Amino acid sequence: MDLKKAHKNFIYSPLLLVVVILFFIAVRFVTGDWKSPVFWSITVIHIVLALFLLHLNTTFVFIRKRTLLPAFFYLLFTGTNPLCFYSLESALSALIIALAFFFLFATHQKADTQLYAFDISLLLTVGSFIWGPLLLFFPLFWYGMYLFKSLNLRTFFAGVAGFLMIYLFLFTWSVYRDDLSLFVRSFPHPVDFGKLQLVNFSVKKGVLSGFLAFLFILSGVKIFVSGSMEKMKAVSVLGYMYLFTLLVFAAFVFQDKWESEWLSVLYIPASFLMSYFFTFSQKKWVTRLFFFTIVFFAGMLSWEYLHVLIG
Repeated sequence: MDLKKAHKNFIYSPLLLVVVILFFIAVRFVTGDWKSPVFWSITVIHIVLALFLLHLNTTFVFIRKRTLLPAFFYLLFTGTNPLCFYSLESALSALIIALAFFFLFATHQKADTQLYAFDISLLLTVGSFIWGPLLLFFPLFWYGMYLFKSLNLRTFFAGVAGFLMIYLFLFTWSVYRDDLSLFVRSFPHPVDFGKLQLVNFSVKKGVLSGFLAFLFILSGVKIFVSGSMEKMKAVSVLGYMYLFTLLVFAAFVFQDKWESEWLSVLYIPASFLMSYFFTFSQKKWVTRLFFFTIVFFAGMLSWEYLHVLIG
């Protein structure tokens, strides 16, 4: 079998992507509760998210070559991790972050970006009613605008305005209903944000996290060392995604309560990082590592269900 040709098919072949999506659905059908509407809603969201990642790269071209790998890696990560199978909150949170990325990348080196900042703020604030920690992403997106040279007083206050608009609406509604407790309950509980609890690393989780960290390091070397000839836009966007991934992984390690949510968000920038590495690195060992990665994650899913059957 010509591994190099097969590797290129994963990068360029739309037909193979369709096959991957069908296989993703088949795996969910076999391993999940196919009678649950929530289960299939999550599956649809993951597929839409995978295709939206392709749209992000096509629109903003931070991976210079045409590649289908962002969709493939997102389907691989979410399709082999049972934590992502049943949590609607984690799927919706990931979708909100992906949409916020779209507005963030649209601000790159533009002066009039107040509307984009406002849209990001609305997304994160409304999303916080689904998953409170989405409010913690405000500084990360502001830093992204600073990095892309689009942060100024107008964009900052546009972001604040988006947040305030939602809560002023809730306050007005509470006054109208003569029940201010509705407004008070709308705020995420501060204890949840400050409560740190180290994730319980089983053998499987430790192996999985270690391998992801290994790929993360390789992609960093490619971006910051080997990729020095890339356009500044590509380097700045991928560098921002690298930091984003690192911070979300730290949150995943230290906040066990929201393990599936942190992972679902983490897989978005991680998919781009892995895609960049495996699209541009054509060496034989990289091609072998690519197929080993597929086998590895498939093996993790098999390990999970063999353990359930044996147990």
